[in-house]
Amino acid sequence: MSESKLILGPIVGGLSDTSANLWGRADGPGTLSAWLGKKADLSDAKPAGKSFPLQAGDGFAGVAPVAGLKPETTYYYDLRLGNSHPPVQGGYPKFTTFPIPGKTRDFSFVFGSCFRPAKENGGKIFSSLESQRAALDKTPADKLRFGLFIGDQVYSDDWEFNGLGKCAASLADYRKVYQNTWSNPPFQDLLKNLPAFMTLDDHEVDDDWRWTDPQRLKATFSIYTRFVRWLQGRPREERILTVDRVSNALKAYWEHQAMHAPPMTMPPKVDEAGRYTLERHDPGSLAYAFTYGAAAFFVLDTRTMRVKNSHESRMLGDGQWHTLKEWLLMVKDDYPVKFLVTSCSVLYSMFGDFLGDRWSGFRAERDTLLRFIGDNHIKNLYLIAGDLHSAHSMTAQCGPKNAPVLIHEFCSTPFEQVCNKYACFLYTSIKTGAVHRPRRQFVVTEPNYGVVQVRFQDGNPQVDFKLYGTDGQRLSPE
Repeated sequence: MSESKLILGPIVGGLSDTSANLWGRADGPGTLSAWLGKKADLSDAKPAGKSFPLQAGDGFAGVAPVAGLKPETTYYYDLRLGNSHPPVQGGYPKFTTFPIPGKTRDFSFVFGSCFRPAKENGGKIFSSLESQRAALDKTPADKLRFGLFIGDQVYSDDWEFNGLGKCAASLADYRKVYQNTWSNPPFQDLLKNLPAFMTLDDHEVDDDWRWTDPQRLKATFSIYTRFVRWLQGRPREERILTVDRVSNALKAYWEHQAMHAPPMTMPPKVDEAGRYTLERHDPGSLAYAFTYGAAAFFVLDTRTMRVKNSHESRMLGDGQWHTLKEWLLMVKDDYPVKFLVTSCSVLYSMFGDFLGDRWSGFRAERDTLLRFIGDNHIKNLYLIAGDLHSAHSMTAQCGPKNAPVLIHEFCSTPFEQVCNKYACFLYTSIKTGAVHRPRRQFVVTEPNYGVVQVRFQDGNPQVDFKLYGTDGQRLSPE
């Protein structure tokens, strides 16, 4: 019997000041072993963590957790199957642990979404990003410390690009889509050295999917997509969304994205097979929080609790609302800068958005969020968004007009797809009393990724946002 081998990974997930989750997926059973050292050739490598035995029930994906690390320290590493010492040689990847929570440090991070590899030269944008990461590696304030991958890391419903020739339906299908997409060499090369924090959007399941009842017994997706598939003669199973298909997609999401993330703020229940039970009264979500020094991040789950029908429209669910409000109040004074990561735009409204899949389609909930931020005077809050198929920077004021709070939204999307060339002209000012004076700084309609740089001056954060294109060229205005 041949030995198993690693087919996806490694990915450095859940990074903190003292720990990391080293993720990989194999083609068969085994145990992942993490080896760490401070020398580039790993001549000083020591075993640092092991996974549980990899099981077919998890698609042979697993995490080797590593703890007891020193803050702000660079480690070279190797993730391998078995217990053998890695060979002494060059070329090993590395990561640098975060500062102690609350400690003021200048830093930069990158974000983006919507990766659907092109048929030719797929992943070129990741090659450019990896070149930029390597070039900035020795400049502390500019060094890209991590990446936020904020939805549509796979397109399981796009039969032209997912490697199946059909929409994914079974758990095996969804796993194959991840293997097909994430095997992209530039993508793999980048994530070896760029710690990743991920969340899902719609295409991990299907286009614009949602629940149609709060009991989560029925699901559906975009009417437009269903109509197009009918015109194209796609089979019936691709024109409906069963609970079983949602369950399969979320199981694959857990195996590839959530498994290596930081602990969830209120995790959903799972059964003995590791599948989300999707119980009616389960308040859990896939949201989580983490910190980088004096910066706090909350990564929203905008999908798994989303319900929309003729008389109800909600996105986050009661449990996530509770943890989000607690988090906002907790970090309000303790962290000088806060980032709220959302797979879809909060502030950018567009004329003709009839599908209502973004926050503009959940106006009461959007306004509740904006009013909570303003009424509690939560300053220096930045929204990090994706999915829009254009990119932008904008601001708005919320809270009392005599003492407003300025919030910012940065959007960068997609990594590699055709963009919406009309996004700039379709923009409409957000229609709500929850904000005042919305203002766009710029809009970009080319494939891109965003880089956010945070600098502190006398403890006060200065946050800058830039966009870069497929060839690494600067796209956003100076």
